[in-house]
Amino acid sequence: ALQYLHAEEARLFGIAASDDVKDGQGIFLMQVCKQKVNAVEQAFKPPGSGQLYLLGQGLANFKTGIARTALAATGQFSIKIVFRSKATADDMRQVSDTLCLFGLLGALGSRARHGFGSVAMTKWDGPQAIAQTRVDYIALLQNLLRPIMATVEPPFTALSQASRVDMSLAHKDMPALLEAIGSEQQMYRSFGNKGEVNRQPAERNFVGDHDLIYAATNGQRIDCAPRRAVFGLPHNYFFSSTKSNADINYAPDDNAARRASPLLLHIHPVGDEFIAVHTLLPARFLPEGARITIKAGKKNTQVLSTPDWQVIRDYLNRFHLKETIYGK
Repeated sequence: ALQYLHAEEARLFGIAASDDVKDGQGIFLMQVCKQKVNAVEQAFKPPGSGQLYLLGQGLANFKTGIARTALAATGQFSIKIVFRSKATADDMRQVSDTLCLFGLLGALGSRARHGFGSVAMTKWDGPQAIAQTRVDYIALLQNLLRPIMATVEPPFTALSQASRVDMSLAHKDMPALLEAIGSEQQMYRSFGNKGEVNRQPAERNFVGDHDLIYAATNGQRIDCAPRRAVFGLPHNYFFSSTKSNADINYAPDDNAARRASPLLLHIHPVGDEFIAVHTLLPARFLPEGARITIKAGKKNTQVLSTPDWQVIRDYLNRFHLKETIYGK
């Protein structure tokens, strides 16, 4: 099945030519045109802690704000596709559906999985409708996702019947919506400092994670990864009481790697408001037999990968506006 999938992907989207592949070009040509996109040194004023939490280390910090050039909001661009003569009607549908899904759930750039760089389709020269309301948006997504047939957990990040798409929150102001989502995630995941997160009582949903990694920093032997690792790797800890830290990572052949988050956040404008849409894509978390490396001080411990997808489902269930568009 994977060999067939690879061959179909190569036929539709192209593949580098080799001795085995004489014609590596896909079935269509794509051009990005009519761009009205501006780069700015500061995408917005120093954001609140919720947005900083979504941006994460490397792109921003709590003292100086955003640390990288960004694309300004409200930018626009057009995509033009020309199909080659060998493309069938079903081929054209598959490519069009892919582009449409990108216009409903997609994003570009750093932290694209965390709501930043979200793109929204505003015009379609063809039979496809445009989402003007929440109802339109949900109907469009359901029509695209309903034909998904894969019933088993895929071996890589992909849509399947195990996937879930939720409309979680709505707000008339986009930065405020990102702030609200980031604050919710920070409250859910963070242990807090002196019993507080952002001057609010810490929920401490993962005391077990805290105690597990704290034990590792004290030289104790541990045999499992923290449950929150399912949000993606690397996953880091710092204990203010002891000034010690720990890094939880996927490190094949002793080289640092990354397991991107299976949870995607997309911000979409509908009518006079913005909606936050979460997509959970359960899949094989790490290659078969791979282990998670926990580095605490000078000691490295390797444990098996046992992702608990309910950790993310519980996070999705906390939103009061939650409406599941696809999945359970």
